[in-house]
Amino acid sequence: MTDNVVKLYPHNAASNPDAVLEQAVGVYSQIFLIGYDKNGNLDVRASTNFKMREILFALEVFKFKILNGEYEMHLSGDA
Repeated sequence: MTDNVVKLYPHNAASNPDAVLEQAVGVYSQIFLIGYDKNGNLDVRASTNFKMREILFALEVFKFKILNGEYEMHLSGDA
């Protein structure tokens, strides 16, 4: 018997922030997280090995890709 347990997520798992974070565990070498807490306050966190200039560059690349339609997100209220 193996000890490998695979967790299955429902098709709408991305609507649950905890499920998104859980799926990211062990995947990334650096992380920058932007989100709203349960009180509606913007909260930003990053791993200590991610320099500010690298975070800014990653944000600009992400913004560029969004503006060029390289990411498709199916969220209610998307513009």
